[in-house]
Amino acid sequence: MNEALHLIDRPATLRHARINAVEAERFGVVSSDGHRYWLKPALGCLLQPALGDRVLVSLDGEEGYILSVLERSQPQSAELRVAGDLRLHLPSGALSIETRDGLLLDAGPTLAVQAESSVVQFAEASLSVGTLTVTGEQADSHWIEHNLQAHRASEQATFHSAEYADSWRKVEGHEEVEAGSMRQRVARDWSISGETLDLFADITVALDAERIKLG
Repeated sequence: MNEALHLIDRPATLRHARINAVEAERFGVVSSDGHRYWLKPALGCLLQPALGDRVLVSLDGEEGYILSVLERSQPQSAELRVAGDLRLHLPSGALSIETRDGLLLDAGPTLAVQAESSVVQFAEASLSVGTLTVTGEQADSHWIEHNLQAHRASEQATFHSAEYADSWRKVEGHEEVEAGSMRQRVARDWSISGETLDLFADITVALDAERIKLG
């Protein structure tokens, strides 16, 4: 009985080893004393080992785990791997990510971001989406120059107001305006020119001026 308890409670052995083979999720390692093992990374070994890496292993007989990567055999991209869902929780403080050469985020099918407020600053930005839906209570946009190009454009509003210092509009084809009522007020000059001009009214056409010139 005491011998069985001794076998159960025997401590694991820590050794340095070198990775010389990879098979699925297992790694072939050669320990510092020359023994060979097939081991899996421990759950706490976030940095994914690679061929040639020097690692710290925990051994219990012929079984064990890779605890951490001690040294890379050559400069290469590092991979942090966690099986299953991962939640990073900071009960206090803030999380900062700083990179020299950029940040690439691949969220798969869904990306959700939630915050009380956000600030985004770019020197240049390019956004490409299949379908974009934006909703909110108020939107303010301020630009030195704004260019809009669309194959088809549609606007709907309960009330629309526009103010311009100068305005110029050109319609290549046909333009049609339909309104319940319309009033135009021009402070100075107003002119209309065309090959054919037609004016129709169901009841009354009124022209009022100090001088009216026809023909």
